[in-house]
Amino acid sequence: MSGLHHRYSAKGLVIVAINLDKNRDAADEFLAQYPAPFLVTFDPSGKTAEAFHVPAMPSSYLIDSAGIILNAQAGFDPGGTGKIEALIEETLPR
Repeated sequence: MSGLHHRYSAKGLVIVAINLDKNRDAADEFLAQYPAPFLVTFDPSGKTAEAFHVPAMPSSYLIDSAGIILNAQAGFDPGGTGKIEALIEETLPR
């Protein structure tokens, strides 16, 4: 996510991470060691996950500027990065 942020934020990509952990201390410790260059919010109630029907953690969603979900990925798939990056390049203004 950091790499995508660095490559595409100047073109309009906005990354928002939503942490669902009940105990925020562990996330804060992690972020202190590995700062995220994008927004990280906290939702210990899980309402965001309910709204997006999140099937697994982590899950990623690529949403365009009109609010349309272009891609949803459940779990972590390092092999899928190329597909996501192609969608980002296709969607962002040139």
